[in-house]
Amino acid sequence: MPTPPPIFDAHLHPESLSDQDLESMRFFGVERALVVAHHFPEPTSKALLRHFDDLVERQLPRLERLGIRAYAALGVHPRCIPRRGLSEVLSALPDYFQGGRVVALGETGLHAGGEEEEEAFLEQLALARGLKLRVLVHTPTTEKERHTRRILTLLRQSGLLPSRALVDHANARTVRTILEVGHWAGLTLHPEALKAERAVALVRRLGSERLVLNSDAGDGAGDILGLARAANLLAKASLSERIVQRITHENAARFFQVGD
Repeated sequence: MPTPPPIFDAHLHPESLSDQDLESMRFFGVERALVVAHHFPEPTSKALLRHFDDLVERQLPRLERLGIRAYAALGVHPRCIPRRGLSEVLSALPDYFQGGRVVALGETGLHAGGEEEEEAFLEQLALARGLKLRVLVHTPTTEKERHTRRILTLLRQSGLLPSRALVDHANARTVRTILEVGHWAGLTLHPEALKAERAVALVRRLGSERLVLNSDAGDGAGDILGLARAANLLAKASLSERIVQRITHENAARFFQVGD
């Protein structure tokens, strides 16, 4: 059996996955992964900080033990804004960025939209700008185009360098706009949203510059083998080996500034 190409999964929620799931991902080529802060019911500032601690202290070592080099993105998801104590969470965040394993702020962004989400998003963008961090930005499934336009407006207003934002969960209708204003775009492979075949078609049309693949596995009914399937289809799509390497691995490593 041919050796699968190395894959960097740029959006993973391992706390919802079994060791067997992660072992399967590793077997089919996932060598690196970004563990991303998630949403959960009834968020409080203390629960968010416990969540961050769990990702850094338990999930990163767990992935390493299973053969996947892991990094983390920590931030307040728009579905996880606490009623009180957001400033407490944001004031604690800088300490997590010491040591090189937490490499981005996220995921942040908009989900339903509205003043509360926008204020939390802008506060996190200000923090990222001050600390010169990369940012992983969430876009929702519902009304994706409208929310993406608003997200791009807020990113521009924040003063964050465009090259430091990866706008995630892009689709065929939003990806070109994201790229045109200088951001990176994340293509999330999901059986109910963007399938591997569609992602490959987008790469063939747009090229590989500033495009990053991820699975978002662990958030609902995802596809732990979607990235491996996409890598196989890319290799069969008359694309150069260089483009396949960029889109499956190198672009993510470059954006998050993690070397070999």
